[in-house]
Amino acid sequence: MKKACLWALTGLILVSSVLFVPLSLSAHDMNECYRDHQVCRERAMGLDAPWTKIAILLTVCDVGLGKCILNLKI
Repeated sequence: MKKACLWALTGLILVSSVLFVPLSLSAHDMNECYRDHQVCRERAMGLDAPWTKIAILLTVCDVGLGKCILNLKI
């Protein structure tokens, strides 16, 4: 049973690494992602708003960075 669980976890890790790791992004695209993320964070931190709204905006910036890196079209 332990070997079956080990093989199942190994397969899950291999499949997820193939599906979720970006394979063919150029450095230019990555630079744009990080530049946009930095601008988003600067704008969020520059707001005169309650800390809860700033925390939500920073989370949105991080999700946007992940979406850009993984090249998701959602």
